[in-house]
Amino acid sequence: MKRSKGIYSKHSRALMARGRVSAAKLLKTFAAGSKARIRVNPQFRGAPPLRFNNRTVEVVGKRGGSFEVSVRDGGKGKTFYIRNVHLEPA
Repeated sequence: MKRSKGIYSKHSRALMARGRVSAAKLLKTFAAGSKARIRVNPQFRGAPPLRFNNRTVEVVGKRGGSFEVSVRDGGKGKTFYIRNVHLEPA
């Protein structure tokens, strides 16, 4: 039988059933120039690579429903667009 390629095909069902995210976490905002910490939430797709987990980043601005953040990686600057469920104030 052919393998499923749905949206959660490589995710454990236990991750989806772990519990709901509170409205406060979904609505939190960050001002441009503030510092935040990346905490990848496995319940939501579109997270940055896991090697950036627990890194402190600088919020550059907002783009759509995501925040534009910059991080230094080995002397090189990188930009990510991350939803607020993967960020927490630093």
